[in-house]
Amino acid sequence: MLGVSTWHGPSAVSHCLKCNLTSEDGESLVIAKINRLEVYDLTPSGLSLLCSFDTWGTVTSLLSTQRKRRNQASLIVTTDHLDPKLYILDFDTSKSELIVTESLSLRLRVGREAEFFSGAVLHPNGKVIVSCQYSGTIKVIVLGDKSKVIETEFECRIPELNIHSLCFVPVSGHKLILAILSEDHNQRKHVIARELKLDEQELLYEQSTAISGGFAHEGATLLIPVSGQRKTPGVLVLGGGTCHFFGSERATSKRASTGESKLSAVHSLAKGDLPLQGMLSWCSIDENRFLLGDELGYLCLLGVDRAGANHAISDINVLELGQASPSACLSHIDGGVFYSGSQCGDSQTIRLLPDAKSDGSYIEVLESYTNLGPILDAVLMDADGSGQSQVITCSGNFTSGSLRAIRSGADFRRTATLESVPNAERVFPLRTSLDAEDSILLITTPFSTAIFELNNGGLDEIDASSVPGFDRTQRTLAACTIARDHACVQITPGGIRVVDVISGVELERWPPQGAPAVEITTAAVNPTQACIALKGGKLVYFSLKTKLDLLREKEPEITDGLPNEVAALAIDPHRPTTKTSSNIVAVAYWTRNIVTVYALPQFTAIPIGSTTGASPFVQEAHVPRSLVLHSFGYGEDVISQLLIGLADGVLVTYSITETGLLANRRATSLGTDRPVSFAPCASFESQKDDRVVLAAASRGAIIWFDRKAKRLRTSSVAIKDAVSLCALNHQLYPESVLVLSRAAMTIGCIGELNKLNVQTIPFGSDNPRQIAYHPALHALAVGFYRSQVNRVTGNQTFSSSLKILDATSFEQLAQISCRVNEEITAVAVLDLGPPESTASYIVAGTTTAPPLGHNESTQGRILILDGFDAQKQRVVAAVNVPGCVYALAAYQGNIAATVNSSVLVYSVELPKERESFQLNQKAKFDRGFQFVSIVGRGDTLAVTDALKSVSLLKLNGNKLECISQDYEASLPHGLEMLDEDWVISSELDFNLSLFKRESARLERVGGFHYGELANKFIPGSIAPMPTDASIQPKLIMVTASGRVSVISDIDAETSKKLAALQRNLSYILHGPGGVELSNWRAPLTARKTRPFAGFIDADFVERILDLSPEELTVAMEGQNEFERLTESKEEVVASVEQLLSLH
Repeated sequence: MLGVSTWHGPSAVSHCLKCNLTSEDGESLVIAKINRLEVYDLTPSGLSLLCSFDTWGTVTSLLSTQRKRRNQASLIVTTDHLDPKLYILDFDTSKSELIVTESLSLRLRVGREAEFFSGAVLHPNGKVIVSCQYSGTIKVIVLGDKSKVIETEFECRIPELNIHSLCFVPVSGHKLILAILSEDHNQRKHVIARELKLDEQELLYEQSTAISGGFAHEGATLLIPVSGQRKTPGVLVLGGGTCHFFGSERATSKRASTGESKLSAVHSLAKGDLPLQGMLSWCSIDENRFLLGDELGYLCLLGVDRAGANHAISDINVLELGQASPSACLSHIDGGVFYSGSQCGDSQTIRLLPDAKSDGSYIEVLESYTNLGPILDAVLMDADGSGQSQVITCSGNFTSGSLRAIRSGADFRRTATLESVPNAERVFPLRTSLDAEDSILLITTPFSTAIFELNNGGLDEIDASSVPGFDRTQRTLAACTIARDHACVQITPGGIRVVDVISGVELERWPPQGAPAVEITTAAVNPTQACIALKGGKLVYFSLKTKLDLLREKEPEITDGLPNEVAALAIDPHRPTTKTSSNIVAVAYWTRNIVTVYALPQFTAIPIGSTTGASPFVQEAHVPRSLVLHSFGYGEDVISQLLIGLADGVLVTYSITETGLLANRRATSLGTDRPVSFAPCASFESQKDDRVVLAAASRGAIIWFDRKAKRLRTSSVAIKDAVSLCALNHQLYPESVLVLSRAAMTIGCIGELNKLNVQTIPFGSDNPRQIAYHPALHALAVGFYRSQVNRVTGNQTFSSSLKILDATSFEQLAQISCRVNEEITAVAVLDLGPPESTASYIVAGTTTAPPLGHNESTQGRILILDGFDAQKQRVVAAVNVPGCVYALAAYQGNIAATVNSSVLVYSVELPKERESFQLNQKAKFDRGFQFVSIVGRGDTLAVTDALKSVSLLKLNGNKLECISQDYEASLPHGLEMLDEDWVISSELDFNLSLFKRESARLERVGGFHYGELANKFIPGSIAPMPTDASIQPKLIMVTASGRVSVISDIDAETSKKLAALQRNLSYILHGPGGVELSNWRAPLTARKTRPFAGFIDADFVERILDLSPEELTVAMEGQNEFERLTESKEEVVASVEQLLSLH
């Protein structure tokens, strides 16, 4: 089974409004992000998130009303097809969350979905809602009082089939007048008003005289109601660069014989030019002024002048304010402050200035909110070699094109870099007392030890005469300050020394002078205790409180007649009540890769687990090379952990009970080429008594306690190739970490522990559409599309180019410009050529704008760029193709491309002089409608036909043959192969489908309603897992709303466990309005509903971590004995936390 987890939630904002949702006097801002609502408190310092609410459906309208007997506003939310719903939401002040007061299905058994306008409008009285979800039909909902939320609801026919906008005309009295902007069969726009009769449950066919109807501008898209006390009502019709006012002074005539309304070309009562293009957004400032925005980010202030006794609108004035981020919705917060929600750029809080700035703009941006959407393409890369992958997205549209580099993890802020001591392997900070700051650094190499003082310029070595008590002739195994005045302990292979830090004089040593020599192999020490391992595996335990006192010895463990040599020791204080001593010691052995925990001082082995006959040790797949005992959290929320660093770069954690039992094993991979090092340290987010642990191998990670979720979390950190780590608290570098590598010593501090870092590389009107990463060149190949709109005529021109960018600095290295009317449509880095000389090349596909009278492109090109110098890229091969190149893939050293309704395979011939390539068509498959995606794995090609489904192709000689296909038309879009037999695709109905090849048929073995369209699947993972982990991340998935998800492969045993948990959780956790998980995630199409199977909704399953113990017990039991989970609660929670660690 596959698990679907959200790494970055949707960020594109579609709707927003301000209302008194949380209290009678308090005002809140509510925003909608595709299928999620967020409520923000309006504070002097900005927006503060109060709560969020998943709608389990795409939000199509967001309204608020003040219902009777309530001092707070209620929200009205409608969601989209294929199962549209209406929700009435209220804010629960006791729980600080939104609750569903009433829900209503808007689905019709028969009907065609509305093509242009889909949503709801609310009458100014706050009681009548009109919802338009289907062509030719509207649904009317009348709200009641508090005891009866919905008084009545009914459906009625509406003559206009293609509605672009709706609004209620704010007339006086009790009449309900609905203004309609529609389009007829001749593509002409009309404005008309009709009266809604609640008693007859009917929308009158005759045109109302409340406003004068007539033809509207062909570009009109929006109606805005205009009213005022004792003033003539009407509507503003906006779009196409114009604004017209339709009021009630002139009424349309009627056909007496037929009763039909007669639409004549009536001139509007007032009009004005509107310098806005495309989709429009608006909000009201007062009854005479409106703020308008368009998809290019331009904002205008529209004002109406009134004249005469009836205050009729006589003129329309428009003031251009400037340009901000493209707005999808606007909301007036207070005074001159507005919120602009964007789907194509960052959302913003802006202020309108009374006077223009030097650039002529009246706009001041107060704050921006990152939006990754729409993500059209993305790539996964590790450009800096830190082992921490980042996702690079092609984001934005219109004037807000950008690349976004997204990296998740803790924030490591470098403050200094020092020259490293040659061959240094460990660093031990020492201080004069436990309460003082670190004053000197003891640095050890494999052969000796040196003492240094840290200053502004770096390290100053302290000569032997100043501190004669330290042994400099041997490597140091362990050292620390102990709980005695000015004393520290140094442990070397030859013995133990206690030294006065200030005078440098030796105070004690073991073995005493004259005693037989010993050979210590490893050691661990804390302020009051020390434990060493001698050659042969013998353990010796010391007290350091008042003197160096040998308390107990333990003879070595024997395996197969040989003593077990000790690989690592840990005696760190791990209990919150005793910060300077430990009641246990952890011992790792080379033999059999085992770790044992002994109780002190008797060295009594503690069984692993609570069952009778439990093993006295844990066994790992590789040698444990480092150990740490640590307590996380503070106050009542404290958990003790044993952290094990394996030789293969895997970090393993176990929880420690009060009696020392180990449980809840978890593993995280930090690389494969070096052992793991540890350093307990502080962070900016941690409390005084709550320290985190920094772990590093090829890459780094922070282990920390999530106080809100009350569980241990692991966050990656940008540290690579660390040899050793230690905490450092120096006057120059307080609460810091020292990272020792072969090249240098880096000092830094840990900032935010679970931060999503988003770097924005803006390109303005250059919109990135396609992207590929070339590791050998350390470069990104990005296809750009630039559109220029004449704001006077509305005419649009475009150009396209392929830019080569540095993968670290994102500086432009080279550019390939397209021909006139040619556009880059596909970019890939492909391994081309015969097996013995395969190399990676940047390959691009293009299309040429179709000639007049044609809807489909008939010409395009495939381009190969020189792949040996990023700054001197040039086209070395090009071939014309008969259409648009939608996608490219490497296939057995050849280029495979989807071109209109064909799949083409081109062989690549590389001449000896390497000056130019030859591309020859090798095979063609043209039994399709429109192939849009292609992926190659081994000898198999997977393709998607936009009007069919998924097919697998194979090259047989010079012929492409279909070897397997899905025969159901599912309208696929994105595609990826998990291997040669397993395929996943996204569909236009917002579904995910999983296929398995079964001979000549692709069997659909899994279906999942994702809720939005996945544009791209990217092989790879953000958080690598150990190879033996039961859950393996496989794909990254991106969408137009800015959502980034992780798809993981779950083994059979864990799948069975999580599927049963998902089923049981669905009995106690429901969606809004009581929607069942099985209904929400069941793949929907216009024709039928498929079963939800083959997938785990990880976001839903992870909610088990928020359940109370009683609810968790119910989830474990199920509804009968056959649904009862046989695993323990700890095992189930551990599996869920493994899912959580992927994102």
